[in-house]
Amino acid sequence: MSGKAILTTAFARYPQNAAGVTWAFLQWALGFRALGWDTWLVEELPASACVDAEGNPTAADRSINVTRWQEAVQEFGWSGKATLFREGGKAEWDELRDFARGADLILNISGVCRRRDLLELPRRRIYLDLDPAFTSIWVREYGCDVGLGGHDLFLTVGLCMNAPGVRAPDLGVRWLPTLPPVALDYWTEAPGGGESWTTVTHWRAYPEVRWGRSNFTNKAPEWERFIDLPRLVGVPLRIASDLEEDDVSERLRAAGWGLVPSRGIANDWKQYREFLSGSRGEFSVVKGGYRISRCGWFSDRSACYLALGKPVVLQDTGWSSLLLPARGLHSFSTIDEAARAIETAEAHYSDEAEGARSFAKEELDARKVIGRLLEQL
Repeated sequence: MSGKAILTTAFARYPQNAAGVTWAFLQWALGFRALGWDTWLVEELPASACVDAEGNPTAADRSINVTRWQEAVQEFGWSGKATLFREGGKAEWDELRDFARGADLILNISGVCRRRDLLELPRRRIYLDLDPAFTSIWVREYGCDVGLGGHDLFLTVGLCMNAPGVRAPDLGVRWLPTLPPVALDYWTEAPGGGESWTTVTHWRAYPEVRWGRSNFTNKAPEWERFIDLPRLVGVPLRIASDLEEDDVSERLRAAGWGLVPSRGIANDWKQYREFLSGSRGEFSVVKGGYRISRCGWFSDRSACYLALGKPVVLQDTGWSSLLLPARGLHSFSTIDEAARAIETAEAHYSDEAEGARSFAKEELDARKVIGRLLEQL
């Protein structure tokens, strides 16, 4: 099956230190194109997001946001079929309008496209939620508009959002779970293991929220729970993050963690891929809200590590009840489980690396992930 699709992106909205976010959007567009779909990229750029190279607010026409958009569109081969709507700017979109009228679907990731005059044109309007549980709480408890309206199909990377016992408000929509896709042509196997187990992370990302009796936290408290892990394993552990030099970074280093700034790594997708490729594997915690909700969130960044043939040890959010590869992917809930998972991966490293790549090819290949979605349409 092939057709015409409009895909939303995040090239311009997050121009700095956000290669992971860019890829979370881009993998979908690359996957549709790999399946033979005629694709058009769309992004809306709020004036408040426009910054210069130093991160200072500026006008759109002087911003690195627009420069980043133009570079990415050209580099990934969408010149002539990509539209950036700038807040306050003149919307010249006659060609996009004609394309949209004949489009089979628009995939609106995180609801970033708010233009009703565009959303109403394709035959199907699909919402993809990248922040399961948080999205539900933002809407129900805080009255946030996350752009759910006007869609007729709702996807989520929370694999357990429809499962009994998930701790998240019911928004009255039927969530269809999906794994995050990986465009394997861009994430080819990187043989050999590096020295360190690594991850790339925002330390806090967005503030914690409350629902019922629970605080749904970001990653910072989760890292605190595992601060002593380096003392339990015989391999280096390294975190690339936006963490400032403060008492937290001092305690992490004292506990044996290697810390590197993520800014250089995550500003360019090639540097981001190079950092992952040079790793021995990934060890990472998740946002506390994903753990507490048991929503089954699975990491799009971990999917990239797996595609590179790097074993992954990822904190459990409920996904471990559904994803059970023999090698290459391990869950944990406690610090002792995390240490045992790393030790297991190290004891059979070649098999683990092969298992990671095999799992990515079978379950995370963008063509297969999107193919399964299309079967549901």
